[in-house]
Amino acid sequence: MTMTNPIEEWIGVMAMSYDIKKYAREKVETITVKLDDSLIKSRFDEPIDKAARQFTHKAGCPVTHEMFYKVIAEFAVHIYDKGLNACWMASTEPLGYAIDLLDNHYNSTYGRGYIAAILDANDACQGGIDTVVGQLAEIIKDVERQKYINAVFAVNIDPTDWQLKCHIVSILLEDYRQFLPEHLLLCKPWELANEIPSIMYRYICSDSALQQIVFSSGKSLPSENTFSKLPL
Repeated sequence: MTMTNPIEEWIGVMAMSYDIKKYAREKVETITVKLDDSLIKSRFDEPIDKAARQFTHKAGCPVTHEMFYKVIAEFAVHIYDKGLNACWMASTEPLGYAIDLLDNHYNSTYGRGYIAAILDANDACQGGIDTVVGQLAEIIKDVERQKYINAVFAVNIDPTDWQLKCHIVSILLEDYRQFLPEHLLLCKPWELANEIPSIMYRYICSDSALQQIVFSSGKSLPSENTFSKLPL
């Protein structure tokens, strides 16, 4: 029977611990780079804004129902083609997609949703259909940014690797403690293991001044996993 050397075992455990800490720090650094605010703006905000300015239509005010449909569908295709350099999703009908975006995200003095967008399109005082496509551009920006952010976390953090997530939280609590509220600093790493996206996104994607405001406000993070609830 081969006897194990306790010292060698201890060295092995320490080496593994060092490796996972190093790996966790690399993950934090990778996510930080990919969620840099200027990078996200150059990838989504700026090209979408440019494409929106280039879009033209012949709709008047008031606008017919058919023309409203035509404009928002063409606008959606135009933004994805010219702004995001993405061929239109073959499995998705552009009009249905545009209506869905408006119904879930549009907001105006008439209320929320698709009907409010139609009312705005027929109200010259509200800017007519130009107001609708302007807000639709903002909605697409928010939706595509959110997809990108979710993907960055999904690719870089294995949700089943509990040890890795705990090490990442430890790094966040150590390196960014000056930006975190007291109630988070009192938490153990495992208590925040499912809150990494929320903590990192709020820290990385905000200006230093805004970080100070957000984290000094003392607002508690929700108890459930906030991965799918990052702010739009």
